[in-house]
Amino acid sequence: MQLYKGLDIITNKVTKEEQGGIEHWGLDVVIPGQGGSWELGKWCSEADIKLNSTPLSTLPIICGGTHYFIQHYLFPPEELSFDRPAPKGASRSWSPPGPQPPVPEDLDAELRALLETFWTADPVYPSLESTVETPSATSEDTTEAHHLLSVWRLLQAVDPLEAGRWHWRDSRKVRRGLERWWERGGVELLRQDEDNGTAPDNEEAKAGRRARFRTLIFWVYEPLPTLRPRLDARVDKMVQNGLLQEIEELRKVAAEHYPTMDAGGPTEGIFQSIGYKEFAGLPLPQSDPTSSPLFNSMVDRTKLSTHQYAKSQIKWIRKQLLPAVREARTLGGDVHLFVVPGGEAGEPVARDVLSRFLAQEELPDPATVGHADASSLLQDLSAVEAKIPNTADRQVLNSKQLCEHCSSPGRPYPVPTKEWADHLKSKVHKRNTKFATQSREEWIAEMKAKGQAKKAEKEKLIAEKAKLIASQDPSSSSPNQGDGA
Repeated sequence: MQLYKGLDIITNKVTKEEQGGIEHWGLDVVIPGQGGSWELGKWCSEADIKLNSTPLSTLPIICGGTHYFIQHYLFPPEELSFDRPAPKGASRSWSPPGPQPPVPEDLDAELRALLETFWTADPVYPSLESTVETPSATSEDTTEAHHLLSVWRLLQAVDPLEAGRWHWRDSRKVRRGLERWWERGGVELLRQDEDNGTAPDNEEAKAGRRARFRTLIFWVYEPLPTLRPRLDARVDKMVQNGLLQEIEELRKVAAEHYPTMDAGGPTEGIFQSIGYKEFAGLPLPQSDPTSSPLFNSMVDRTKLSTHQYAKSQIKWIRKQLLPAVREARTLGGDVHLFVVPGGEAGEPVARDVLSRFLAQEELPDPATVGHADASSLLQDLSAVEAKIPNTADRQVLNSKQLCEHCSSPGRPYPVPTKEWADHLKSKVHKRNTKFATQSREEWIAEMKAKGQAKKAEKEKLIAEKAKLIASQDPSSSSPNQGDGA
């Protein structure tokens, strides 16, 4: 996010003082709303250009919180494209790199029209007839849902495996799935456990995430219980320093460059910054936004989103980065990873490890130096499999099935395949399957009849119990019963 010019508060941009006179590349290089968003391939390509232009005596340091970008730059998967074409013409963020790939002959004409325009500023969507508006939905909500569902149905038609990975409302990933399908010419991806007859025999030619450089990684770790208060204080400081003013500026950019949500819209790039969407319901400008009854809940939501992002970063390192490091090592990469505490406490060990690394001396055991939790945190490095899933593998691992009984017109109900058996046992599914053989009105009438029958049975049991108690109560006997002679 610090790529974007200005917006220093919402991106928590490193200050000149914090830079300490060291050149920092990647700050203030993109004007919000112009030139599209810098996605993974674009960032990696520009980073390569910068790195290749620096003297060999320069020590490049890649730092930040976007582990997804850093990992793919250091250990790129085979399917990663570094030379994604720049948008042109009527496109907002992407342009087709070549002719349209072959499509199914029975592809609906309206979906075919959407395929030819989905990447432009004015996509041609199918008619709205298939979308049923729910009583609680506004016309705007229904139209947006119809657009999202149309793009997902298009992806499902041309690349069903990729469509199965995503919920139809996940517009950014669904749209990117369409772009990737086009970029690879419509060719189906090959999983790692499949052999198309071209698998290499020698170790050096084996596929996998290889290390591009001799690499030293420092994982600056802070346990969540002590990290959360610091994150909360940072959010409070952002608000005090002018966060709401920057949000107001971003809204103006969104209104100018993205008048609609089509063709990407303000759902990518800088508009994903934590703090922007959390304050979406706050009218700006206003004289005293802090007096709004919504303000405190929006601040709390921003703090919660920050906590969730910090937790997801740790999860990414353990489940994605560590397996990538192990795979790169397996393929011959010279890669080292150490866990260190933040601040001054981590400097001595980091300096010692770095100096040894540069001198190509033997490094200490990462489990015994640095952070006190290093040994437990690095267990995943030795426990994970040598291979990590590629995109084709994830099409299977993250696949979803549509439940016809739980879906409604214009509202598909996707269920992760691994949770399908549990879904079939769920109350939601069992209730919806009843409507497959009878109407909702018939089901309601049946439930009422069963309820009345249970009530009558309960009243009958109560009456019989009362009668039994009365027959056993001595006080209910005849007045002359038990008199003496």
